Amino acid sequence: MRILSQLYPLMSFRSVMKRDIFFGVFLTIFLLVFTPFGLSSFAYDRFYIIVGYGVTSYCMIALNDLAAYKLFPSTFHESTWTVGKQITWAFWHLLWLGGANLIYGVWVGAFPLTFYSFIKIVLYALASAIIPVMGITLLRQNYLLKQHQNHAAAINQDIKNNKDQQEKIEIASPILKFIAENNKDYFEITPASLISISSQDNYVEFIFQKEKKIHKELLRSTLSRVEDILVGQQYFLRCHRAFIVNLNRIKSVEGNSQGYRINMEGHNQPIPVARPKNKALKERIHSLALQ
Repeated sequence: MRILSQLYPLMSFRSVMKRDIFFGVFLTIFLLVFTPFGLSSFAYDRFYIIVGYGVTSYCMIALNDLAAYKLFPSTFHESTWTVGKQITWAFWHLLWLGGANLIYGVWVGAFPLTFYSFIKIVLYALASAIIPVMGITLLRQNYLLKQHQNHAAAINQDIKNNKDQQEKIEIASPILKFIAENNKDYFEITPASLISISSQDNYVEFIFQKEKKIHKELLRSTLSRVEDILVGQQYFLRCHRAFIVNLNRIKSVEGNSQGYRINMEGHNQPIPVARPKNKALKERIHSLALQ
């Protein structure tokens, strides 16, 4: 149960659609080469019948993914996706694949339309996939977890080596001026005092330190607009679509199978790091430690 509750990387919708095409092609080739489950009995039209099973399987799994990602975005969200959900979703696919292939099998005369036939074809699917599904999921989760934990340990060592740099920044820090969308309101602060910036609907929230206390300030703007002002500021990184962090204000980095989480000063909850930003986070922190 502990393993099933651990986080697991959720594929993006675009990646899932590509995977479904690969799955359909792979399954078709597999069935053509090995002709399992009595498919070899179709001596004359075997090629067309087997291709039909592959097309049926692709259509069902793609329709499942399309409905899930578009109709239930809160469920299919990486922040809450776990090993258990990944395995459950895979078996849900298999259940629907069994039903779709039963209907196709009835149409080509391979199965009678009975409950026994449905159980039989679902068992075929489970027998073919149960070991790969569970094995690949658990192995991938374990591999990514260890990889990211090891990398996080190296990043934390760089953070420790980089702490002396913050004092140098505080000595000669220019003033950053962030202007609101109305071009009237603004917020000024030194880079060294700024901890993080996050997107809050139509506003951005600045978390900063002033007189040894943590403060927050809202400004009507977008994170992209703020990011443009920070161009050239090597200590800031947009680690996620909703967060910009001051690399010198990072307390530590945690690694899990999805990637990294950043523990920041002034934050009660870790900040997520988008997978495309993993490499940039490691390289930027390491480069700062070498200065």
